[in-house]
Amino acid sequence: MDFIRLFLKNKRLLSFGFVLTFFSSFGQTFLISLYVPKIINEFQITNSFFGGLYALATVGSSFILVYVGKLIDNTDLKKYSIYSSIVLLISCLLIAFSFDIIMIFLGLLGLRFAGQGLLSHISNTTISKYFDKTRGKALSITSLGYSSGEGFFPLLMSIVIFYFGWRNSLIINSAAIGLFLIPFIWFVLSNNINNGKNNEVQSASENFSRKFLLRDKRFYIIAANAITLPFLATGLFFYQSALADYKGWSMEWLSFSFMGFAIGRTIFSLVSGQIIDKYSAVKLLPFYLLPFIIGLFLLLVSSNIYVAFIYLFLTGVSIGFGSTVKTAVIAEIYGINNIGSIRSLFATIMVLSTALSPFLFGLILDNGYNFSVILIFGLLMVFGIITLSTQLTSHSKYAVQIN
Repeated sequence: MDFIRLFLKNKRLLSFGFVLTFFSSFGQTFLISLYVPKIINEFQITNSFFGGLYALATVGSSFILVYVGKLIDNTDLKKYSIYSSIVLLISCLLIAFSFDIIMIFLGLLGLRFAGQGLLSHISNTTISKYFDKTRGKALSITSLGYSSGEGFFPLLMSIVIFYFGWRNSLIINSAAIGLFLIPFIWFVLSNNINNGKNNEVQSASENFSRKFLLRDKRFYIIAANAITLPFLATGLFFYQSALADYKGWSMEWLSFSFMGFAIGRTIFSLVSGQIIDKYSAVKLLPFYLLPFIIGLFLLLVSSNIYVAFIYLFLTGVSIGFGSTVKTAVIAEIYGINNIGSIRSLFATIMVLSTALSPFLFGLILDNGYNFSVILIFGLLMVFGIITLSTQLTSHSKYAVQIN
């Protein structure tokens, strides 16, 4: 009932956040991967070449995000969101009408930058800025856009690609952005919510500078958390076929077990918000990785087929919990006045990590090591981050609540 009341009081803003995270799917790996075999086949390139191209586009988008992401703090939200959506639309069309690898690269760059990067950044930054005591629950509601997109788009796009072709499916994606997303943003932000900002809110972040942030020990603790789960989960998901072979599981079973991931992420995206509002995100930061470390341990010691479902469920729990916790921690520690600029740095670090792990995990596997090395490395990394996160105790809250 608390979620329903919160949504009804703030339906425009929460709908805005949800729809943006939902449409961020167009720039996420899980959806782009559907087009990879088609592009490789049509342009007669190798998997490794496309992997390098994709990594380069991801890294490039992360660096652009550092500079463009901070503009949200001083730019009209409606214009900023619409321009970001237009970049996403153009990127879909670039790939749809591509005739060489340069157009593919520019399209991937735009999808990663505007989809995975900007739309997620806008949603999380806006919700963090305009909610205080109910920030956790608000972020829980809007983060459901991620799991909804993961459940909705792959099946739909697979059908569209099968019947209409991969190029036409991208044209349909661009039409959905132009006919639904952009008009929706225009409508839902027609009442200027920027006027709702409390200009009397003051914080140390008013004197924010990158030098200040880089001198702050708390920045590195939060940055380590921003890296760890995306880095490990992306690498594990990218090489899920190798993991299935190592464990003796069929790919059909492992694919089915991803239902556990969706269930865990959805449930704990909601549960985490209530817990954050009760205890604060800073206090919860050391705990959100515990389900994931348990899942990694089970994956290391057992090849039972049911471990696949349990490991993915626990990974979903940590991702659902962590996406809300990490966003709320930034607002609690640094305040909201420059949250867009601050979040853009963390978003850049996160995106970079997702580009590096497939490459590093590939090196490990190509050099003759099996998945146990990756799992042991992951366990040590997560344990170190959990230990480090316990040091994050001093914080300040500055935010505005919409009632």
